[in-house]
Amino acid sequence: MTKNLRVKLAWAVALALTMAIVLPTVASAVWPVHNPRNYISQGYSSRHRGVDIASRRWSPVVPMRTGKVVFAGWRSNCGGYQVWISHGRGVYSAYYHLAREVTFPGDQVVAGTDTIGYVGTTGCVTGSHVHVELWRGFPWRYGSYRVNPLTYITEGGAYLPAKYR
Repeated sequence: MTKNLRVKLAWAVALALTMAIVLPTVASAVWPVHNPRNYISQGYSSRHRGVDIASRRWSPVVPMRTGKVVFAGWRSNCGGYQVWISHGRGVYSAYYHLAREVTFPGDQVVAGTDTIGYVGTTGCVTGSHVHVELWRGFPWRYGSYRVNPLTYITEGGAYLPAKYR
């Protein structure tokens, strides 16, 4: 086998592995707030590593993707009541400022259907909203980092506001 052919084969394998890891993550994320009257009150930036979705208090919050709850409860990190979900392959989503969480660690939750909590005002907030983060790696662990959750939400979400489609 020639060197040129080996390089092309290595690139093909790398591309296939990348697609196998990235594509499933992108293809199935849905809008996390089940209320047609909601909007992004603060977007993702280098100073705000998540998306704030303002909505009426007690609106149901659902997971962006199917997964397993790894944390549900109160944290004194200004996030108030929060839920963290593992989606496999090192992808986690986190939902902060919930009025109440209604799931427990170990629960399997289905994207877009299972309520994990309700939009609230707990923690350090100025209004009713849910702060949504998407992590590569376990949240708040060394080496983990946050990415823009909007890049993973598909247009198929029933409650995705038209201006974000």
